[in-house]
Amino acid sequence: MECWAAQLGGCSNKQSREHYISEGLWKNPILRVRGFPWLSGEEKDLPLSSLTAKILCTEHNHRLSPLDCEAIKLFKWLDEIWRLQEVRRKLRRTKFWTVKRYTANGNLFERWAAKTAIGLCCAFDKNLRWKQTGEPCDRPPIEILKATYGKTTFPAPMGLYLAVDVGDQHELLDSISIEPLMIDGGLVGAILGFKGVYFPIWFSAAPLNNFSIEIDRKKYGSGGVELMHHLRAWRFTIGGTLSQVLTFNWADIETAP
Repeated sequence: MECWAAQLGGCSNKQSREHYISEGLWKNPILRVRGFPWLSGEEKDLPLSSLTAKILCTEHNHRLSPLDCEAIKLFKWLDEIWRLQEVRRKLRRTKFWTVKRYTANGNLFERWAAKTAIGLCCAFDKNLRWKQTGEPCDRPPIEILKATYGKTTFPAPMGLYLAVDVGDQHELLDSISIEPLMIDGGLVGAILGFKGVYFPIWFSAAPLNNFSIEIDRKKYGSGGVELMHHLRAWRFTIGGTLSQVLTFNWADIETAP
């Protein structure tokens, strides 16, 4: 039986076989895969509805299931934010609208990003190895496992980032993307994309912004746009007027649900 969380102990004797992207996130979408060695520099679109993998036991899969609710909630809010932005851009007067506010649990979403990145890397290329330990990708470093399962938190500069720049446009297609981040051939993270918004999840103690990475043909990190670690508030404006605010709450210690 395969389970990438086996080092934590407590595995069940039954293999889980579920979609490794939360089903509630999409309606007939595609998964855009790029950056894996077997793609030889190309990218490939795959139907999410058909993608399942045996990469966790049922017990460790069950422990992560509450994270899906936070991700589903956040991505639905992003859909609503973009919809309302388009509506308000067409209004002639802006000073009378109410600023709409949303609050997300940053720790839970970060853990969702971590488990999704690890799961997708294990599913698509088990030949990948962790930069930190040299172990196969289905044997993550124990500190990454503990943080993913909420026993500890990701210490800075590890964890969730947001890659966004002024004027970025978002896709209408229900697309999700995954791209592993590698240093000297070793796995150090991944970039998860949702409708043109990209969330790098970083598993290395080396500062991510010291490296230069390209996301959607734009340069981030060293020599480019700074990647935002543990974003506190994402403000959406129209013509200089505040329209909506998405706040991320971060706790020093997150108790696993």
